[in-house]
Amino acid sequence: MPRVLALLLLLAPALAQSALAPLRDHPLARQAQSYLEAARKALLAQESPVALNLQAGHARLGYACTPEALCQSLPSSGSNLTLALVLTPFPFGDVADGQERARIALRRAELGYRRTLTALQAQAVAAYGRYQEALLGEKLALKGVELAQMALEAARKRQANPKELREAELALKEAENRLEEARRGVALAEQAALGLVDLEAPLPQIPLPQGGAYLQVEEARLSVQEAQIAYDGAFRNLLPKLDVSYLRYPSGNDTLALSLSSRTLQPTLSYTRQDPARPATQVPGAGSYRSVEELRLSLSLTLSPGLFQGLAAAEAQLRGALEALKAAEAQARLQEETLKGALQSAEAALALAQLRLEGERKALEEVKRRLALGLESGLALKRAELSLLQAELARLQAENNLKNRLMELYQLYGQILEVNP
Repeated sequence: MPRVLALLLLLAPALAQSALAPLRDHPLARQAQSYLEAARKALLAQESPVALNLQAGHARLGYACTPEALCQSLPSSGSNLTLALVLTPFPFGDVADGQERARIALRRAELGYRRTLTALQAQAVAAYGRYQEALLGEKLALKGVELAQMALEAARKRQANPKELREAELALKEAENRLEEARRGVALAEQAALGLVDLEAPLPQIPLPQGGAYLQVEEARLSVQEAQIAYDGAFRNLLPKLDVSYLRYPSGNDTLALSLSSRTLQPTLSYTRQDPARPATQVPGAGSYRSVEELRLSLSLTLSPGLFQGLAAAEAQLRGALEALKAAEAQARLQEETLKGALQSAEAALALAQLRLEGERKALEEVKRRLALGLESGLALKRAELSLLQAELARLQAENNLKNRLMELYQLYGQILEVNP
């Protein structure tokens, strides 16, 4: 139970004061949290140590009497009221199965919550990266328009031939089209990020996940546990059932009872009040007697082909769940190796993009120095600035690709990205 509460509280520090804050109100996150809370309440209901049962009945009675005058002295109706207290000092048998199923349901809800939140975080990180790329792409497109305008002006100043002027004008038109497309891309990226990420807040750092158990393997283990419970229940159906009851009759109207069943080992205390009272048994010529206490033992055993087939089906289901677990483990290990390989490639690509960006920065500084000496034109400066923006975009794309690969690992482990506000 403390694990559940910790998981419910994890959402707040994992999202507060960061770009991921909108995920707190995302419908899918709220849905998963509601399912988790429902599973926790269901487990509490299963683990309740006591249950109170109330039963009442009423009947109308009719008689055929000889002589008929005897019917006038007989009651015309009967009623009864039973109050039973069912105790569960320890889980056993069917009760233990019910509690274990509730625990499995709770654990499955926890895994579902982690799966949902890690998927939403991965979507948010990707949406944030696409928006940043779109902004830089718009800036790059704007620089391309400026470069095309300067190229057209330079062609006009040097009185270039008509073909060169047409090409320069066409290049400017294409640059303007790219700018419009880039602006639409920014609007679309902003719309896609709505409800997932705060584009004005900083994105948290994404360290390498700690690893651990794979989420899909944990889910497969729960299926094995469910299959084991079903097999145990099917096996118990083949065993004899023993019921023990002790009844005490303080009066003809009252009954106190204590009963116990071998299927659950749940003591049941009950009190029954009935009206009319039980009549005493008449012994002709000797008098009458009334029972004061009673001890009952009953043994039942049901054997049928269906029960044996049910046991065989449960056993086959258990074998299938075990094989599915093996397959999930193998698939998760392969997926982990694949994702780690992609992560290494993304790290190498980011390092190369960073080197290229540094090179373009140095090239821009060189162009500026040559421009100050009159050895370069303003057009060359624009080209160098454009190349620098292209390198910045390539570095940003490589960085976002690395973040996306990291988030895929978080999804594999079901590990929620924590944020230190």
